[in-house]
Amino acid sequence: MNDFNDSILAAGTRVLRALAMAATALALCTIPALAAAPATGTQAPTFALTALTTPHWALASARGHVVVVNFFATWCPPCRAETADLNAVEKRYESKGVIFVGVDASENASLVSVFAKSKGVRYPIVFDHDNVVSRTYDVRAIPTTYVLDRNGIIRYRQVDELNASVLSGALDAVLAGAAPPESALSQKFHATAADATAKVIDDLQLAKSSTPPNAQALDNAIQTGTAANTKLDDMLSQPDSSSIEYFNVNETRGKLNAPLADAYSLRASLANSKTVTADQAEAALLRGQILTDQEKFADAAAQFDVAMKLAPKDTRAYDGAYLAAYELKDYAKAADIAAAEAQILPDDPESWLTVAASQNALKNYPAALEAERKALDLASQAYAKDPTSKHKAYEFGRVWLKMARTELLAGNHAAARPFLAQAQAAAPLTIVSQQANEQYVALEPSRIAIDRTQVTLAHGASAQPAKVYVIVRNPSPEGRTINLSASGLPPRWLLSFCYSTVCNPYKVSFALPAGGSKTIELLVAPLAKTDGPWSMTVDASGSSTAQVRLDAKTAKAAIRISAL
Repeated sequence: MNDFNDSILAAGTRVLRALAMAATALALCTIPALAAAPATGTQAPTFALTALTTPHWALASARGHVVVVNFFATWCPPCRAETADLNAVEKRYESKGVIFVGVDASENASLVSVFAKSKGVRYPIVFDHDNVVSRTYDVRAIPTTYVLDRNGIIRYRQVDELNASVLSGALDAVLAGAAPPESALSQKFHATAADATAKVIDDLQLAKSSTPPNAQALDNAIQTGTAANTKLDDMLSQPDSSSIEYFNVNETRGKLNAPLADAYSLRASLANSKTVTADQAEAALLRGQILTDQEKFADAAAQFDVAMKLAPKDTRAYDGAYLAAYELKDYAKAADIAAAEAQILPDDPESWLTVAASQNALKNYPAALEAERKALDLASQAYAKDPTSKHKAYEFGRVWLKMARTELLAGNHAAARPFLAQAQAAAPLTIVSQQANEQYVALEPSRIAIDRTQVTLAHGASAQPAKVYVIVRNPSPEGRTINLSASGLPPRWLLSFCYSTVCNPYKVSFALPAGGSKTIELLVAPLAKTDGPWSMTVDASGSSTAQVRLDAKTAKAAIRISAL
């Protein structure tokens, strides 16, 4: 996921809300198109990725445990909201052998580290920088969570903000070897949809049974379908809506909306119809969303194009077309659609934020900032009229945060800092303020970290050397030159820093990329006989210094290893 995904939330929520489709997506951070996601009952795709606090983490290493795989990002509000519940459940089920892992897509290690520390995340976090794992799991909306059994088989999956109750119920079932139970709300959702689908189909068939088609039957079908969608939206907006498996929602809604779209099309064909254009547009919108849910984005784009031509002032069509263009990676077309929609809703800050997102995807950062300034002007006017409104303060701060992110994408870290400070000041005690603060802290030069490996003790004999290994990490968002040095060695002892085929006594310098790490061999050698065996122990815990304790008959010392 990237900042472009973050910003398309505005368009995504509008189209999903307006189309009365998949209302769970209102809580998500990108579009709901997961038809190709690995299914329950299948083997989970394996992966091994760089981790936040260890060199790497492999799914295969967790075989024999129930595993919770959570795809998230720090910029995603529902991801942040569910973190406390994930932490609580992870602690509760640790003794039962359940392992959690968070998968972050495109953020730098420094920012994620600040987030994890501030939220008290104990489980490992890995980085899917190239989106390979996200594509394998077809993650198009976050948070997305999978629960795997001890054999690595997917037993539960969800795309939504999970609460502790829902996740605990899934884990209890998987641990017991049973299928996760269906909630009462889920049963009601599917029963409501099935009943409405049957009625729409019956009325549609009744309408087709006469010539010309029965207009009243078509009216009934459309009224039934739209009323059912409203009810389903209400259910998906309830606090426990995450108990409804999202992967079934699109299919369920598609079964309802396919005949509903046919009813609109057929009513539009009636000679005396007064709603021809509106009905044709509604049919195209419904079909476009169904095709989007099926990940047939080119076909979806064609339907939304039809809707835009039929209803050129209806922003629902533009939102759907924008999302389809984004999925097709046609960012230039997405930018054109966003610009056209901004002309329809020029007083809506979200319109200009969507324009900015599309320009960021094109790496046209000056144009993105120009659009964000328009959004800032609108948001500031709204805030000035009602400075006591928490919502308006939140939106005002959010635009500042967006501007900071654009500057960061452009590589202008210094320019981002004042925007982050403004975001914190405009929306204190909000998610916006938290995100801005985390990003601000992450921009500060981070101390180089020295971590120990699994083996911390080594033994030498007489004049023979011994060695242990440490891992040196660069948690900052920029590449850095690392300088390691050793001090406090007793006389006639040598410590060399070795990697690859290079060994340097007492000090060494090397480059590490942003978020990068390197394993360094600490080779300690006596330059005279030690009158017997000796040992060395490394003590490293992620700070910029470490100690190597030397214990020999001829010398005892605490050698200090420093990283700058």
